[in-house]
Amino acid sequence: MQLRGIPTVAVVTEKFVSLAKASAKALGYPDLPMIVVPHPFETLPAEAIREIADQKVHELVAKSVLRAIAAPR
Repeated sequence: MQLRGIPTVAVVTEKFVSLAKASAKALGYPDLPMIVVPHPFETLPAEAIREIADQKVHELVAKSVLRAIAAPR
């Protein structure tokens, strides 16, 4: 999506933050915003995932909006 000019925010687990940052930098996106969630994420019960999503949604929206505002036109 980032390649298409669509502001993007990556969602990564705590364990993979360093790898995600290195990958983003290597791909030319050193400032790619990230939302960090607990690890392991996929094995959490649905209710726990909903709670995390509720906690992170404002951060996701804020980072997306800031990215859109800062994007070159």
